[in-house]
Amino acid sequence: MKIDIHQVESIANEVDAMERQIASRADELHDPHRAGQPLDDWLAAERETIWRPAIEVRQGDDAYIVEAAVAGLEPPQIDVRVAPSDVLIRADVHHHHQHTGDAVLCEFSAGPMFRSYHFAHPVDPARTRADYKNGLLRITAPLVPARTP
Repeated sequence: MKIDIHQVESIANEVDAMERQIASRADELHDPHRAGQPLDDWLAAERETIWRPAIEVRQGDDAYIVEAAVAGLEPPQIDVRVAPSDVLIRADVHHHHQHTGDAVLCEFSAGPMFRSYHFAHPVDPARTRADYKNGLLRITAPLVPARTP
């Protein structure tokens, strides 16, 4: 199923805002009496704050292919933003226990899904396409042709 692409100049503001959220939570988690590293606090805060789906990025001769494992989402929930150098995948993920009985174990994530990737070579946001099938989001971002002198 086709996913709408939002062309943007930059994803920097969204990434900065999310980093501030994670940093704020890392500060809350920090205990000066505990022998831990700030990186440990950051990683714990990141796990609590966002869901980072697994991705695979491949570069072909004429395009990047980005695949993200986002099972459980419906296509209208998925927000894909593409800038000339970056892609951002976002969604608000909700999980509710709909079955009878008490959940003994639940590893489903809920909250904001947030995943970005910086391309090494510029892409054409206007020609970028995204499809969703069987829990896999596939984004095809055509490379901008290299200029010849």
